[in-house]
Amino acid sequence: MKVLEINSKDLDYNVNQIKQKAGESKVIAVLKGNGYGLGLEEFAMFLKDRGITDFAVSSVDEAVMLSKLKMEATILCMEATAIKEDLEILLENNVVITVGSSEAAKTLNEIAKNKNKKAHVHLKIDTGFSRYGILYNEKDKIINVIKGNTALYFDGVFSHFSCAYFSDEKYTRLQFERFVKVKEFIEKNDIKIPLYHIANSSAFLQYPEMYLDAVRIGSAFLGRISVKNPSIELRRIGMIKSNIVEIKNIIKGTPIGYSNSDIAKKDMKLAIVPVGYSDGYNVEVGNDTFKMVDKIRILKNSFRAFFNKNRISLKINDKQYCVVGRVGMNHVAVDVTNNLVKIGDEVKIEINPVLVSSGIRREYI
Repeated sequence: MKVLEINSKDLDYNVNQIKQKAGESKVIAVLKGNGYGLGLEEFAMFLKDRGITDFAVSSVDEAVMLSKLKMEATILCMEATAIKEDLEILLENNVVITVGSSEAAKTLNEIAKNKNKKAHVHLKIDTGFSRYGILYNEKDKIINVIKGNTALYFDGVFSHFSCAYFSDEKYTRLQFERFVKVKEFIEKNDIKIPLYHIANSSAFLQYPEMYLDAVRIGSAFLGRISVKNPSIELRRIGMIKSNIVEIKNIIKGTPIGYSNSDIAKKDMKLAIVPVGYSDGYNVEVGNDTFKMVDKIRILKNSFRAFFNKNRISLKINDKQYCVVGRVGMNHVAVDVTNNLVKIGDEVKIEINPVLVSSGIRREYI
């Protein structure tokens, strides 16, 4: 039996720290990826109970799931879809829709008119991510989209940083400058938008001047961030709990695990724990940054593991033990030689919740 344990006290502490630092800026809680692994519905209710009523998700499916909770909350779908069927679903479920192109605006405007509704939307601006959004320098198109679609109510305008976690600030500051110029241009055209937002968790922890009307917080809630020396203290959330399911003794020279990657250098006692990489154990996140330092770190970790140095570990009865052999999909072997452990003893593994299978139960303690 496995469970992802979420320490409510530590999570509550993180929420309070973030709210205090945000000050007058609205906190939009980003709940993509099953609520960053904390459980979409459970995490949403946890935040709602603590006064956060603005949520953002990254897909139509997530938006619909959240809307079915019937909370008194605002749900923003950040996926800038132009697909008619998706737009109809979002409108029907009273979700705030991201408009990222003139085509999407036109399609949604027609749908809203036919249903005699006003569609609440946020306009996405591409300031240099090259993903969703109207390009920052297409200012006339931006104005035409806002003014030319009368069935759309523009609650917000936003953009997204591509590398706010980098130590080099240049590109992040360039994106912010581009966004501010768009904001100024919209205002010069006598258009009032309630919310402008661009700061994600990394920017929130480093650039308070970029907060604007709202900040979007995701990974910071978990205390799992990519920036060095963050401006506030945050506690890391996420612990898988399991149990020892088997204990066995092997003799010196016996291979351990896949590829015979470990050979017992002595007679050993092994504890088998039913947790593996399918559960998110010993899986890294963030390798999409493509920074040279990340590549070097990954190679270094692989090299050290090959020579059995600095093994990964886990806790059994609150004592640290080394994993031996390769981590399997569903199991690991642990060296418990000369220690009094038994079948059923509790195992704890500190883990990033976003990597943990949604099939594992979440437990708020």
